[in-house]
Amino acid sequence: MPKTKNVTAVLACGGKSLRMGENKLLINLCGKSCLRRSAEAVLSSPDVKTLIVAAPEDMTEKYSEELSGLRLKPLFAPAGATRSESVKNAAELSRDSLILIHDGARPLVSPEEVQSSIDDAFIYGSSVVCTPQKDTVRYSDGEKSFCPNRDLLYTVRTPQTFERSLYLKMLNACEPGITDDSQLLDAIGRVPHITLGSFRNIKLTTPDDVSLARILLGEMNMSTNMNFRIGHGYDVHRLVEGRALILGGVNIPCEKGLLGHSDADVLVHAIIDSLLGAAALGDIGKLFPDNDPKYSGADSIKLLERVTEYVSEKGFKPINVDATVIAQAPKLSPYIEKMRERIAEAMKTEVDKISVKATTEERLGFTGSGEGIAAHAVCLLEGRALEG
Repeated sequence: MPKTKNVTAVLACGGKSLRMGENKLLINLCGKSCLRRSAEAVLSSPDVKTLIVAAPEDMTEKYSEELSGLRLKPLFAPAGATRSESVKNAAELSRDSLILIHDGARPLVSPEEVQSSIDDAFIYGSSVVCTPQKDTVRYSDGEKSFCPNRDLLYTVRTPQTFERSLYLKMLNACEPGITDDSQLLDAIGRVPHITLGSFRNIKLTTPDDVSLARILLGEMNMSTNMNFRIGHGYDVHRLVEGRALILGGVNIPCEKGLLGHSDADVLVHAIIDSLLGAAALGDIGKLFPDNDPKYSGADSIKLLERVTEYVSEKGFKPINVDATVIAQAPKLSPYIEKMRERIAEAMKTEVDKISVKATTEERLGFTGSGEGIAAHAVCLLEGRALEG
């Protein structure tokens, strides 16, 4: 058994989409490509530490653009002549204890299926997500014809997760004609652990599958019974000499810094208040009083991590943040991307969900005169509010 749950997620994206007639991984499904939906699904588990995409080399640049801003930057492995070769190329790059393999063309896999597969593989060494066979199946080879007991039959899906050392052993036993990773386990005489999955976890193969996926996504969006909350945050701090200027968790070279009980990160404070406001949980002063010595000089990024966890405990998940810093000087544009990265990391979300802008007030008011810096932030939360 593996000692840790560190997981490499491998997206198998080496197919040619011959039955689809176009690249199915780039098909738009309710605002996101099939590939991005599949990647976001496997990255929903915090146990996933590495993302590797097995794809044709001429598609690496396009797929990399499609997957920009995710929690993890994907690595790429060259696709082989067969699925097994493609996944082998990716698996050899892994240094994690578990390897999760998922079809890039299965965009509707749920976070619950992903996590269940990881948890089961951690216990049993393997996990193959399957669904019970609903239809009667007939076997016929021209001589024999019969209907096997469907209570003993399953439809094999992905993800499939394996202990890394076991999977490398499986690859060494690979035989021609193998189309699924669970067959590799059969080849070495091991019985895979079956993890029950959802019938919604369909694979895009033909145009009919695309239509069904869009219908299912529409139904899922309508039936989730999510409540959405919008929050606004505002903060301002005075500029003084002898203080570091910290904005969005980034130390910015400047003759003056912001005065405050903590590190006075006005941008992060505005974001914190927007999150708390959206969830109706008070404000930053309520959680982190400015007369409490333990918050003296506190790192506001650490406070943002705690607030994100607090909001999550109350049943909410941030969808996006849009923030604006108002400062006459210094020029902030060279630091914006690093701010976005630090904030996204603290909130455990993707960078493309964090917007940071900077503006001046044309030398008007206290920000225009250089007396201080202000920040506004707006956020959107989704979630089922938990009782109590």
